[in-house]
Amino acid sequence: MMCGGDGTADIIGRRFGSAKFPYNQQKSWAGSIAMFVFGFLISMGMLGYFSALGYFDLDWMPTMERVALVSLVATVVESIPTNGMVDDNISVPLASMLIASLCFGFY
Repeated sequence: MMCGGDGTADIIGRRFGSAKFPYNQQKSWAGSIAMFVFGFLISMGMLGYFSALGYFDLDWMPTMERVALVSLVATVVESIPTNGMVDDNISVPLASMLIASLCFGFY
């Protein structure tokens, strides 16, 4: 989520992010949509790559649903104002790992 989603959110948000969230004027709708879309696409691409190499088999539809949920949670956590206590570079990976562990199980 961080390399694809958060990095792209920053670029897209700065370029096209005139519409801000009412609860966080530092974050934009455009950046958050980019976070969700690119986080989802890069995560699915990585899972597809490792699946093609034979590391694991995927049932694609449930996997896509679970990755979409992880992407959504990461996007929501990233949009929450941090007030300097917890940086989103910590909160987003932690939330992503927690939700992914719950969705995919502990292996």
